[in-house]
Amino acid sequence: MSRISAYESFRDRLFAGDLKPGQFVTQRELAELAGVSLGSAREAIQRLEHDSLLKVHPQRGIQVADVTLRFIREAFQLRSILELAAVPDYCEFHQDKAEATLRDTNDVLQRAQKEASAEVLSQAVDVDWRFHDELVGAINNELVEETYQINAVRLRLIRTNIRLSAKRVFGALEEHIAILEACARGDAEAAQSKLSDHLSVAMQRAMEGI
Repeated sequence: MSRISAYESFRDRLFAGDLKPGQFVTQRELAELAGVSLGSAREAIQRLEHDSLLKVHPQRGIQVADVTLRFIREAFQLRSILELAAVPDYCEFHQDKAEATLRDTNDVLQRAQKEASAEVLSQAVDVDWRFHDELVGAINNELVEETYQINAVRLRLIRTNIRLSAKRVFGALEEHIAILEACARGDAEAAQSKLSDHLSVAMQRAMEGI
């Protein structure tokens, strides 16, 4: 298995909750869990540590990132810096994407309000990430994109510790709709203000979930 595949396998196990925040494991246990060789595991562990998802402690083992208040705060601070900076470009050059994502977000919200099934809630999470991905992609900067993707993994790890309730989903989608409406009409100032509020609320939800 390639280094990338091993990394993705470990990451998927983290998101699935097979590895708990703060848990100590050995290289062999990680390799067995992910179904990879020890060599592939060692290389993937280096990248996971670089991404702040694991911490190697000499003589003690490997510790899964602990989702602490500091971990959450730093991840959301970085998210705010990147996403707020992307708003002007998104509003100016990607209004068509904003309009399409706005339609899809409204559609998912309406379906979720009628039937908050696991499938619909999963679609809500997908359209949520789609907006944030599109937003940062508007900057068209590979370094920014790489930093964002690394931080997105941390944010997904944080999200695994938060129960996905219909109420949380409705609130997040309604906040997205307000942001997207401002983006679709090219109002960057309003979009930044609403996005800032949205990220503050999201960080508070995450902190309440630990």
